[in-house]
Amino acid sequence: MTHLGGYDDRVSGSRDPFARLRLTGGRFDGDGMPIEALVELVAYRELVVGVAKELFRQAHPDRQRVPRGFAERLQLRLQRVESGSAVPVLERVQDQQLLPLDDEFTRSRDLIEEAVAAIETGRTLPGDFPRDALILFNRFGQTLRPDEGIELRRGSASSGPRFTPDIRRSLVLTQRRTFLEEVDDVGWVTEMDADRMSCRVRLRFGPTIPVSAPLDEITFAPVKEALEPNGEGPPVRISGVGVFEADRRLVRFDSIHEVALLDDAEELSKLESRFSELASLQEGWFDGEGVPPDVVVLQRAWKVLADLLDFDVPRPRVFATMEGGVQAEWSVEEDEVSVTFEPNGTLYAISVNRAAGTSDEPMLALDDPERIAQFVLRRVS
Repeated sequence: MTHLGGYDDRVSGSRDPFARLRLTGGRFDGDGMPIEALVELVAYRELVVGVAKELFRQAHPDRQRVPRGFAERLQLRLQRVESGSAVPVLERVQDQQLLPLDDEFTRSRDLIEEAVAAIETGRTLPGDFPRDALILFNRFGQTLRPDEGIELRRGSASSGPRFTPDIRRSLVLTQRRTFLEEVDDVGWVTEMDADRMSCRVRLRFGPTIPVSAPLDEITFAPVKEALEPNGEGPPVRISGVGVFEADRRLVRFDSIHEVALLDDAEELSKLESRFSELASLQEGWFDGEGVPPDVVVLQRAWKVLADLLDFDVPRPRVFATMEGGVQAEWSVEEDEVSVTFEPNGTLYAISVNRAAGTSDEPMLALDDPERIAQFVLRRVS
């Protein structure tokens, strides 16, 4: 197998890789590995180093700091990406004559797997896992979507525990009251403080009171553009990292990556108005029957339908389903198309041509709005 970047196996201290991380679900079910997922490899190394530092401090209570150059001892190379979902193989570069093969870093790797396995199977954390290191899970897995995970395989192991967004959140909340999670939503900028390089934003399904967010040289100008002289401006797409409480309530932004004005603000406003009506439904909303869609279902549907506007998909008619889902419908002449966001997180799509008596029920994913848009536009454009 070809090695990445001409890497020479001879600099490796062991024939077995340090770790093989199998990325599964969602974006990783196709060929190759999405380039944005490379940040997870960096975050994994940082997690291993952070836990290793805590292990060193436990073993040397008389020392306040780890030795100089401690982190540099863990040199990992991306040797190759194996098939079968995306399986990046990380190999450790070291001199066998100078460094032991079993040290704080290998113990850290093993303890991380054991901690993930404990949460996955409903057991308590390993007694020797340093509790102060649990916060480090905030960075690793931050880009994972709800249906994705990372299987942690030490060395040449053929399997390992699966690290998911839910497990990541549980690990962090073991010691903390908040956790970090990526945000990609539509919102409004309500205030801006140029001196403190900060602003306040309100998200569509976030708290009613705007939350604070830091600015930098890149986000300052677009945020300023999105703020009207008298306060809240037009809707914008905001992506960044949010700080959430255990009940998933957004407390503030840890960072903002992008703020962009929307081209379809009027259509988005009409869509928002309809979702506000759906959010106000009560139990038994249809003649004493009917489960109202909860905030999670509304968020999923809102995000996808707002994204579809960017692909020039017409604004649909939107309804609540009796089971607590949300259904979007489009119709042109003899063609009818519907996309239903089920309460269990799945998506059901169907198109029907009444004249021909034909139908199509493709398998579509929530995190692939482009394919959903193609499905709708083929029938209603």
